[in-house]
Amino acid sequence: MLAVIIAAAAALLYSCQDNGNPPGTATPQSTTTAPAAAPQTGTSASQRPEPTSPEDVVHQAMTVAFTLAPTTDENPTSGFRRATQWFTPALAARLTSDVRNERGPSLQWQQWINDNARVIADVAIGCSGCPPDTDTTAHRVATITQTTVTGNTTRPVEPDTTVWLTLTAADGRWLIDNLTY
Repeated sequence: MLAVIIAAAAALLYSCQDNGNPPGTATPQSTTTAPAAAPQTGTSASQRPEPTSPEDVVHQAMTVAFTLAPTTDENPTSGFRRATQWFTPALAARLTSDVRNERGPSLQWQQWINDNARVIADVAIGCSGCPPDTDTTAHRVATITQTTVTGNTTRPVEPDTTVWLTLTAADGRWLIDNLTY
């Protein structure tokens, strides 16, 4: 519960920063209190998260990866770039490779830019049917519910996204090694 309160406070501080309000001034928020983490850059060892449970790693990584600011993010991959500290180097390279799309941004992405919307992710973690954990491997399922916030208006993004994740433990820390939709 403490982690949810801390994450909600981080989301509030992050939202105050993004809309130009001075630090410490609150902006009216929606009833959605999904946690959001501030953008992270780089993947140096000093920025790696402390050893935590597989659930903590999945929750942090998927919250960061699926929380977006379309007016400042280059594209939806920007969230995955911010979350690389929770990925193995091989997965980080695969998820953040610079793939060009001749068609340009999606209509939804462009609408979020036009609306000056932010996309907040709420992550639920489960493991029904997952193989048993070992000392070095864990499997989890994350359901990501996204909500757009435009001014004082919130709208759910449908449908929810389900991600199956495989984590590996190395040097006393869990990292996401694979994810599939």
